[in-house]
Amino acid sequence: MTSPTPAQEVTYEQFCEEWLREFTEADLPPFEKGQRFAFKLVTQWLGVTEDDEDLVLCDGTGDGGIDVAYLRRSEVIDDSGDIANKEDEQPEEGNTWYLIQSKYGTAFLGEKTIIDEGIKVIKTIAGENNRLSEQSRQLQGRLANFISQPSEGDRLVLVFATVQPMKEEDRQAIDKIRSLGRNQLGVVFDVEDISLQTIWEAFDTNYSPAISLPIEGKFVGSGASLKVGTIPLISLYNFLRAYRAKTGNLDQLYEKNVRRFLGTGGQINKGVARTLREEPEMFGLYNNGITIVVSDFDELETDRSFVLHDPYVVNGCQTTKSIWNVLDQKLNAGNSKESESHTNWEAKAKRGVVVAKIVQEGAADRTNITKFTNSQNAVSNKDLLALDTDFQNWHDVMASRYNIFLEIQRGGWDSQKAFQKSHPSTRQFTESVYAFDLLKVYGAGWLRWPGRAYRQTTSFLPGGVVWKEIMEPSPIDVDDLYVAYKLQGLAGQFNFGRGASVLSRRQTRFLYYFVTIELLRDVCRRKNLDHSGKGLTNAFLALLKEGNAEVLHSLLNASIEIIDEYIDEDSEDSVFKEETFAGDLSNWLKLESLGQGGDTTYRLNNLLATHKNIFGRAGRGQESPRDLVAKAISNEAS
Repeated sequence: MTSPTPAQEVTYEQFCEEWLREFTEADLPPFEKGQRFAFKLVTQWLGVTEDDEDLVLCDGTGDGGIDVAYLRRSEVIDDSGDIANKEDEQPEEGNTWYLIQSKYGTAFLGEKTIIDEGIKVIKTIAGENNRLSEQSRQLQGRLANFISQPSEGDRLVLVFATVQPMKEEDRQAIDKIRSLGRNQLGVVFDVEDISLQTIWEAFDTNYSPAISLPIEGKFVGSGASLKVGTIPLISLYNFLRAYRAKTGNLDQLYEKNVRRFLGTGGQINKGVARTLREEPEMFGLYNNGITIVVSDFDELETDRSFVLHDPYVVNGCQTTKSIWNVLDQKLNAGNSKESESHTNWEAKAKRGVVVAKIVQEGAADRTNITKFTNSQNAVSNKDLLALDTDFQNWHDVMASRYNIFLEIQRGGWDSQKAFQKSHPSTRQFTESVYAFDLLKVYGAGWLRWPGRAYRQTTSFLPGGVVWKEIMEPSPIDVDDLYVAYKLQGLAGQFNFGRGASVLSRRQTRFLYYFVTIELLRDVCRRKNLDHSGKGLTNAFLALLKEGNAEVLHSLLNASIEIIDEYIDEDSEDSVFKEETFAGDLSNWLKLESLGQGGDTTYRLNNLLATHKNIFGRAGRGQESPRDLVAKAISNEAS
């Protein structure tokens, strides 16, 4: 099997040059380049799709110091790794706003510049900036509501986005901005910095930062390369704090093949934070613990501490981030006077520990440690796709069969383009697609989950409910991914997604996937053709063959008509006339029941039934669109 990525043959400088090419070569105003830079960086860092409605692009003039904003909504994870749907379940993590300030094309000029820029954003959030564009005013209103009554897990993070990583003295200024923000906005406020190196460090499996930090703990040896024991909660927090101060980004601590790209706002098991807040002294008893892989470690006999060289947390992402979030809010709030309840909590926290394993790299394969320990704890992570053997194989087959680069880890396509430029005699891909996006296309269409695909991430990740439908008992194959890729591209040609000029197409991409495959399913069912998942894939492959373009477009245009009619307020079967529609189209399009045929979506069901019949009507002396589609499928099959 070939390597999934050419990272080992591409330098960091080559990666940066290719990643930045669209900005360096574009004839755009500086503010627009900066905004696009921030947009690309944050979507890769957080794993966000470009048409996510919670991603806000601010105007260049009157943006209040915010180029891009993104609201990561919390998701409660149940024991199966799927999102809990019980009304009484409340997420422990809360929601997180990321406010991205781009510094593309300009260098930081020291402490004063960082503080001035940070204060500008703080004033915008606090409503003290009167020179805002209309879009930025709307964003400011959302942020003001967000911080007025935050839950204990809510966070608002100012992120400085730079081409090259900040220097250590710059991060000292960030600490001052964090203190200023927390004094004015509360403990919900935080500051981080990211750069292209943030993406590269996760992608380049050969990268190993030279970092050495002490950590206190009680350990016993199990051979020369393994220590097993406990770390005091507050000692682990201090270790995390020192790590972030040194690197600027806590995410660098997590093993690069499966790291979350979630800043500090990831999804967590609902009991972890509750234990930290209510019974921190019992944490070691209730939690499974963490595994840290290091290049080496030194034991300091005087104070039972270790110096960890080049540490990575390969199991315990959720645990360590929960510890960071809760203890940072408790211990770094900036309060001048502590309450009695806080004093009592801190006394209990000092008795709390985390069970930990420290493994010297080389004692075992890091990939296997990561896969086994994470799967045993039902960790859902889209970057686990990079470790999945099916996706690694599909990466190769997609290249050989369809000449498409299947990106199974963010940053892979930019690295591939840099590799192609420096190796012109190798295969030169011109098309690429992110594998995780195709899972959502398939889930929305083939499995009839358009609402879930729009609303959820966890269900589609390894261990989630939809993932199991897609991959078990027998997984999809590369042809399924290819057809999902073509359907995604066709939706793009019809301008579905962010910025669509037609209102009905701005939020209905996943509904369009569902409707298109549903029409195809109806054709196959009525004509006694295979309408299983594999049958639908083969039918679509047939329609993609040369000579069938007109027939395919009759199917696609029928889907467009259904979408347009459903979103039209004057239509008899409009979404706005659904009995339980509450006025929020976005929330409606995320319904679990959407596409499932229940009474909740009566108008959509009726509209689909009507158009399925219309698709079967033939003009005088002509065959119906349904007959033509069935004939094209049958001819190719024979």
